[in-house]
Amino acid sequence: MARIKKRIRIKPVLFIACEGTSSEYQYFDSWAQTDEALNFFERIDVYPDENEGKPKTTPYQLYEKAKKVIEDGSANFAWIVFDKDNHPRLPETFNDAGAAGVKIAFSSRSFEEWVLMHFEKIDTTFNATECKDPAGRPTNCGSPVVPNCAPVNCLTGHIRRQNFIPDYSKKKTFDLFPAISHRTEIAVVNAAWLRFQVNSSVNTAQPALQTLNPYTDVDQLIFKLHDRSDKIEWGSADTYISVSNWTINARIIQGDIVVRLSHTKPQSVALNALFPLPNFFTTDDNLNDTPCRLISSAFIVNDHYSLNNLLCRDDIIEYTLQSNNQPYFLFKNNGSSLRIYVIL
Repeated sequence: MARIKKRIRIKPVLFIACEGTSSEYQYFDSWAQTDEALNFFERIDVYPDENEGKPKTTPYQLYEKAKKVIEDGSANFAWIVFDKDNHPRLPETFNDAGAAGVKIAFSSRSFEEWVLMHFEKIDTTFNATECKDPAGRPTNCGSPVVPNCAPVNCLTGHIRRQNFIPDYSKKKTFDLFPAISHRTEIAVVNAAWLRFQVNSSVNTAQPALQTLNPYTDVDQLIFKLHDRSDKIEWGSADTYISVSNWTINARIIQGDIVVRLSHTKPQSVALNALFPLPNFFTTDDNLNDTPCRLISSAFIVNDHYSLNNLLCRDDIIEYTLQSNNQPYFLFKNNGSSLRIYVIL
């Protein structure tokens, strides 16, 4: 009898090139060493490390570096991380990277926008990353010694002043990863909220990202590090939100949450005892998800002969749910890693 050969799984290699040689490099280098990341990747190479004498860190240079590692086969996937920061050739970087299969994690005004998303939902436009004196040295604004920013509010000053990270610094001696990694899930939800606020959802056609401030999609690289395929979308109450073949509308009527749900999946969706209750929640800024209690349900559109236990394509079912007095409604479809948040 022939022996069955055991298949050896060959893990891919990920390459990440960072504009920032301190905060960003250290942050992603720390992610590269986590068990979650190494469970999927053979290794994660983060550029530029301390051995790089004269690193090339403009966005287009990062793209060229990433394209090269893809072409020579030293990595299977390549991402570049950079900020708006008045760089030249930004439109060209976005276009050429897209054509070459190089992914981009972009933030505006700067990477600190991603840091800020770990602590609050805020869509303020910051026009500086850090306040500096006439000699170009950071003033450490937002600290007890220099409480206010000047001449404009800056991101790092806000982070310190709000006591999110009182000792925040862009120096190489400051280790960002342990200060924020425990709040990553809040950050990915807040980043999706921010993109909704500036009409730039990654699930729809996006504007020219270099024109936006604020903005961040660093969460998409975090998903890649964990081999996650999450899709997160935000919307307003009484607005139809469509993602991944699902369409949802949620609003408050006489104190109850009224939800209309439909889909465009090829097959019908079973509405059994496990649906919709494990899919409908209310939640808050700290992701305290609370299951909704069903009051009643009825078909609003039933042109395709949906039944009490079956929802056909394009038919619409309406659920009335008990409100839990939380600010957001949440629809989870675990099978597709989809979350739709509605601001009630």
